[in-house]
Amino acid sequence: MKHRKPRVLVIGTGGAISAKPFKGKWKYGEFAEEDLIDIVSGIREKFDIKTANIFRMDSSDVKPEHWLTLANSIYYNMEEFDGIVVTMGTDTMHYADTAIAFLIQNNNIPIVFTGSVVDPTELNTDAKWNLREAITVAGTADIAETVLVFNGRIFRATRTKKINASEFTAFRSGSDVPLGKIQQFIELMQPYRKRGKRKPVLYNKLETKVMLFRMFPGFNGECIKNAVDLGYKGLVLQGYGLGNIPMHDESIRDGINYAYRKSVPIVVTSDCILGSFWQHIYEAEIGSRLKGMKIIPVYDMLTETAYVKLMWVLAKTNKFSEVKKMMQKNYAGEISKFNKNKGKQIT
Repeated sequence: MKHRKPRVLVIGTGGAISAKPFKGKWKYGEFAEEDLIDIVSGIREKFDIKTANIFRMDSSDVKPEHWLTLANSIYYNMEEFDGIVVTMGTDTMHYADTAIAFLIQNNNIPIVFTGSVVDPTELNTDAKWNLREAITVAGTADIAETVLVFNGRIFRATRTKKINASEFTAFRSGSDVPLGKIQQFIELMQPYRKRGKRKPVLYNKLETKVMLFRMFPGFNGECIKNAVDLGYKGLVLQGYGLGNIPMHDESIRDGINYAYRKSVPIVVTSDCILGSFWQHIYEAEIGSRLKGMKIIPVYDMLTETAYVKLMWVLAKTNKFSEVKKMMQKNYAGEISKFNKNKGKQIT
C-alpha cells in the first residue's frame, strides 16, 4: 500500500527569504513561494506542498493587525494539512510566532516559522536548509505547537528571542535548551505537546494599545503617566536583573499608582535572558521590594512575549486581578520551569 506524502502549507509574508537584491537594496517578495520551494532540492519528492501568500513586506513593517490576518489564514487551513510553515523576516519573527501561539491554541499540528539571514540568491544562503528543515518539522515531527525553526534548532515560539543581527545563529531560547534539534533526524529535547485529534481554538482579538518601556538609570515616571494619558490600555516595564525597578524614585511610584487608578495594568519583566532562575530568590527579593505596588511580575517570561501576551489578555479583560492571574499562567510554555530543588514549577 502506497503511503501519501505529508501535506504542508507554506505561507509567505516577505522578509529576506523572499528577497532579491536590486540596486543595492532588497526587494521583498521577488521570490514567489512556489519558486522558493523549487530551490530546495528533492523536497517535493517527500512532501505534498501547497503555497499561499498573504503579504510581502519587511518584518519591521509587520503590525499586530497582520498577526490577526496570519492567524486566520493558518487556522482555516489546519484541517487540510499535516503542518503549516510561515516564512517571514527575522527582525520581528519572534513577536509574530508568539502572537500565533496565543491566538491559536490547542494545536493538533505544528505551526512552524522560519526565514533566512541571507537572501536565496546568494551562494551562502541559509534559506534552503532553513526551509527544508521547517517543512520537515511541519510534515513529520510529532509535535503540535507553534515553533521557530532556524539553523538546525527548534525553538518554542514564546521562549525565543533574536540575539544576532547577521549570523546564522540568529535566535536562542535564553537559558532554556532548545525544544529540539535537527541533524540526521529530529531530536526533541524538552517536554512538548504531541499531535492529536484536538480541535484548535482561534482567538481573533488583540488590544493593540500596549506600550513597552525599558528601565534605565534616570527613568522618569512621567513617561508612565504620559502613556496612560495617550490612551494606552496596558504597559510592559522591562526592569533590571530579576525585574528590579527603583523603588525610592517618587516619580516612578507616582506613575505606577497613577496607572493603577486609571485601570492600566503594568507588567514587569527582566532585561536578562541568561542565568539561573530561582523561585525562592525571586519571591524574597522582588516580592519584598514590590510589595504594595500594583504591578504584575511575570517571572522569567521574555519581554517581547509579555508585550504580545498582554495584548491578548487585555482583549479578554482589563480587571487587574484577572489580568494578573492570566499573565502569570502558562498558556503556551511562556514561563519556564523553576529549578526543582529550590522552587515549584509554574503551570
